[in-house]
Amino acid sequence: MDIAQTIDTAVKIVGSQRRLAELLQIPESNISGFKKGRPCSYQKHAEIAAAAGMEEEARHILIQGMADSLRDDLEHEAQAKAGLLAMLKAFPISSYENQN
Repeated sequence: MDIAQTIDTAVKIVGSQRRLAELLQIPESNISGFKKGRPCSYQKHAEIAAAAGMEEEARHILIQGMADSLRDDLEHEAQAKAGLLAMLKAFPISSYENQN
């Protein structure tokens, strides 16, 4: 799920974009900015999911973010990345959009 999808799903769960911002203790304009393409760290992306109770999604976002930060040209990082991606593949996430 990309950040815009995560925000849309989180807003459906918590009731409004304003409420989501309150839960995160950030300005609502930050949420709008993320949806419009302002850079959002994978940690903040996961925090948005977790604030809406999407814990499984939050964990996957963190693991994917860690994998994406690793380099393919360094053997030890490439192996760690492969391991993280294998974990994600072995434990697919539920579809929150279909549940809510």
